[in-house]
Amino acid sequence: MKKIIITIIILWLGNAPAQCQEISKQIFGKWELKEIEIMGQKGTPLEVFGVAEAYQEYQKPNKFTGFLGEKVSGAFVVNEKDKTINVKIDNESTVFKVKSFTKEKMVININTEEGTLTLHYLKK
Repeated sequence: MKKIIITIIILWLGNAPAQCQEISKQIFGKWELKEIEIMGQKGTPLEVFGVAEAYQEYQKPNKFTGFLGEKVSGAFVVNEKDKTINVKIDNESTVFKVKSFTKEKMVININTEEGTLTLHYLKK
């Protein structure tokens, strides 16, 4: 029994860095914003931002498109080591901290004046 538990832990620990390294390979596509958390409260994009549709789209090699009431375009860089996505639009940069990432779901944090927003996205 002890050997099985140790094996599971080793496999789990070995898989964690692999998932992190996959962000830059699996981020490409359109991600729809489904839920926002701030200060313990949860809501939809319509409830929080007043818009029914919100998304982020990542295209090769490093093109970013975002929509939250209006469409914006720029570039992005994934930092695998820090688990961050740096988006640059015009002369402004925004850093998203990746909280969790799979090929179908992405949860990112962004620091604002009101506090940390946690954004839950599903891949379309």
